[in-house]
Amino acid sequence: MQINKWRLFGLHYAFVFTVLFFWTFTVTHRYGYNGGDWFHWVSFIWPLVVRALFLEKDAPVLNALLLTLFATFFYLFIFQDLIQKRFKRFAIKFCLFLGFLLLLQIVLWAFYDWLLFNYTYEYEKNQAWIETQKNNGNLFRPFFSLLADSFKILTHNGFANMLLMFGIEDIIFYFLYTAFFTLIMYVWQSRKREAELEKLQRETEIQSLKAQLNPHFLFNSLNTIYSSALTEKDTSTAQLVQQLSGILRHNVEEVQQEKTDIQKEMAFIEKYVALQRARLPEHPNVSIQSQLFWDQESAEIAPLLLIPFVENAFQYGVSIDEPSFVKVDLRVEDRKLHLKVTNSITTHHEEKKGAGTGLKNAEKRLALLYTDRYSLRCEPQKDTFELHLTIDL
Repeated sequence: MQINKWRLFGLHYAFVFTVLFFWTFTVTHRYGYNGGDWFHWVSFIWPLVVRALFLEKDAPVLNALLLTLFATFFYLFIFQDLIQKRFKRFAIKFCLFLGFLLLLQIVLWAFYDWLLFNYTYEYEKNQAWIETQKNNGNLFRPFFSLLADSFKILTHNGFANMLLMFGIEDIIFYFLYTAFFTLIMYVWQSRKREAELEKLQRETEIQSLKAQLNPHFLFNSLNTIYSSALTEKDTSTAQLVQQLSGILRHNVEEVQQEKTDIQKEMAFIEKYVALQRARLPEHPNVSIQSQLFWDQESAEIAPLLLIPFVENAFQYGVSIDEPSFVKVDLRVEDRKLHLKVTNSITTHHEEKKGAGTGLKNAEKRLALLYTDRYSLRCEPQKDTFELHLTIDL
């Protein structure tokens, strides 16, 4: 299930900012209006409000930005490697991210000083302080000069003092909040994914049931035809009936399972291609090629996940009126599936209804079942359509 990253960050920032905003003005009691004209309130109280928003320890504007960035980025781009057990990649990303946050914190320190020495100094200190800062050359200093000073201070103080400058309590709070946010998001997204999977599973079962005649009657009829073909020594017809029976049985039985053996799914694809090859008349314009390989290592896959990609190639890429072809290359090695389907683009493919619907539904199942564990690339060209699918099983 894909997440709108910018929307998540925006909503998260709005929530954190709102909490910090109300916290700041709830615990602060110096903004009360004790009489006087409106100009006096604006000239005296408003600068204090600005200070509370930007310069206080719990100032909501920038503190919410840093906290939201830390927690959201960790969940979206770092935590995913942890749950997929990519520990080395997780450690590298985490260290790089901590370095980025350190740089961001230094920039924010310089920004606080820039605000203080350029805009808010007259509301922060007395006249003696202002004169002292003027004599020391601190007032009206450019931002990059203050930024360079921040780097110099950190360089001279060392790593231990750097942590003290950040504040141990703040560091602990950041990590605790990030853990809390990550847990909430993980549980929420997992439950949402499960709900969507259940809905998709029900829809798949309903569609499968709608397409079924009475399964027992159908299988018994196919067995009768198969026996009759063997009796008449019509081997080719018997093989076709057997393949069709296997396809139908796989559809009826496996659709109710969450996972099926990769061997069964590959056998299903093989029977489907064989049936299509037999269904189409031998014609010089039509070419069907297939190559399936499995390294015998145990693996499972969601049932009927691959067939829409193969079916789409036959449905929209084969025509006996013009040169056409379908190539299916399916390989499973080290629990990694590679599927490449290439088909010609016929001149009448746009006339067929529902083009692309099966691919969209299949991609939706992939996103729900194999989040961040698959890649799907479609490459339509002038005369051919090529599909590449990779799944970590």
